[in-house]
Amino acid sequence: MAGCVVASAAGAAARARPEGPRASTRVALVAGDKGVLEVDSDPPAAVWIDDGDTGKLTPARLDLAVGHHALTLVSPRDPTRRRTIGFAIDAGKTTKLTLHLTGWPK
Repeated sequence: MAGCVVASAAGAAARARPEGPRASTRVALVAGDKGVLEVDSDPPAAVWIDDGDTGKLTPARLDLAVGHHALTLVSPRDPTRRRTIGFAIDAGKTTKLTLHLTGWPK
């Protein structure tokens, strides 16, 4: 981020502080910012985020780091059936996704 100073302390989230005449118009994210994903599907499926099994089935609510992620839904009856989509999490906001998995065993 041009024109920014990054300061950090051990165990603390790094913060970017804008400098210069337009500093008040810049927005910087804190590395530890989180948002929420609410995901549902028909039929229910196992929820994986960024290639990791969350141990949850839909419907599920997950706190995630801000940024782009991959959601993979896996059929509990046939693990070869998977559907992956990309999505973004914004700080302090909830992203809601509902997927209709046609042709999947119920």
